[in-house]
Amino acid sequence: MDRFVADFHIHSRYSHDSFMRPEKILAVAREVGLDVVAITDHNSIQGGLEGRKYQERSGIQVIVGSEVKSDAGDIIGLSIEEEIRSRAWKDVIDEIKGQGGIVVLPHPYRSHHSIQDLAEAVDLVEVWNARSTPEQNAQALELASRLGKKGLMGSDAHLYREIGSVKVAYEDDSWVLNETLCARYASTRDICSSQVIGHMRKGEFLSLILEGGKWVARKVL
Repeated sequence: MDRFVADFHIHSRYSHDSFMRPEKILAVAREVGLDVVAITDHNSIQGGLEGRKYQERSGIQVIVGSEVKSDAGDIIGLSIEEEIRSRAWKDVIDEIKGQGGIVVLPHPYRSHHSIQDLAEAVDLVEVWNARSTPEQNAQALELASRLGKKGLMGSDAHLYREIGSVKVAYEDDSWVLNETLCARYASTRDICSSQVIGHMRKGEFLSLILEGGKWVARKVL
């Protein structure tokens, strides 16, 4: 495969805020014209490992990944085979690189600190995230450009309808972004839906009932 079309940031049911099954993620990816997906669950590689079982049948290549919650914010490891145990950001990066993985700084202007240090230490910066604001994505692009880092794009999909809202064509093995084929923003409804899923799975039913939409909106915004 000399050129592939990918979505590099997708969550499955192994994340606390998604119900998506890895097998169906691949089916949807094929429907929307993707060749490659990275399944990057919160603090888990289980979604990627399960998805990889179906890649031959689906024709979709699966990159096993994890979006690790570090003490400086989220860090994504791609092409890893073992869970990342550390939570100190420098150790997270060392663990990922120790496995031969690729280190990505996702949505750097959403709840991260030590952004400059993080960006200098990673391999790639996510310059488009469908759940970030236009301003946050513009800042991420400026950061990557200033540091000479290659950019990555992803939908950050938590729901099936979000898969492929970002599609980019890359050169195989180079991580050089050739073309942006699709780059839509997620709807507020989709972001709220995954937030509701997350809070329900954590057993926060009372808060949902008592405060409803206002509570959810506060969590999202």
